[in-house]
Amino acid sequence: MQRVAIARALVNNPDIILADEPTGALDTKTSVQIMEILKEISNDKLIIMVTHNPTIAENYSSRIVKLSDGEVIEDSDPYTVEEEKREGRRKTKATKKVSMNFFTALGLSMNNLLTKKGRTLLTAFAGSIGIIGIAAIMSLSNGIQRYITRVEEDTLSSYPLVIDEVTINMGAMIVGLMEANRPNEDVRRRRLYIFKRNHV
Repeated sequence: MQRVAIARALVNNPDIILADEPTGALDTKTSVQIMEILKEISNDKLIIMVTHNPTIAENYSSRIVKLSDGEVIEDSDPYTVEEEKREGRRKTKATKKVSMNFFTALGLSMNNLLTKKGRTLLTAFAGSIGIIGIAAIMSLSNGIQRYITRVEEDTLSSYPLVIDEVTINMGAMIVGLMEANRPNEDVRRRRLYIFKRNHV
């Protein structure tokens, strides 16, 4: 079972393997075989192993970190500030732009879509609902606008507006109004006089 677990961990070609008590519940001979397999794998990959067996840790590990109650109490190869600065310099030199071929990206995308069919179908369904909704709103607003335009045209054709150019002589109109008001004023005075006289 331990060998199968190691094989299953190696299938995806990981950079780091976490081994939690790989020799737990095994006899000494099988434990040595498992640790030899892990030692061979550690040439290419980083293996972080948790164990309560100090003998295995001392015989197969390149660095031992001892923990007690969640705190580091001992480290056989502590990480120093100088090493951190050196690592930082190496990282800045080694950084380069990572790119992917277009056809590789297309193939990975197709593989992702095909492996997750349910999610792909739900996403396509939700997108189609949004597109159909936008198209329905646009067609409805366009239809209402055309209907309003047609009603306006029908109304204007039933009741046409006629615009004529007319000039008015304001001076003649004022004189005419003044002459028209004079006899009316005399008639009003007579009526008022008659009313007062009758009233008296």
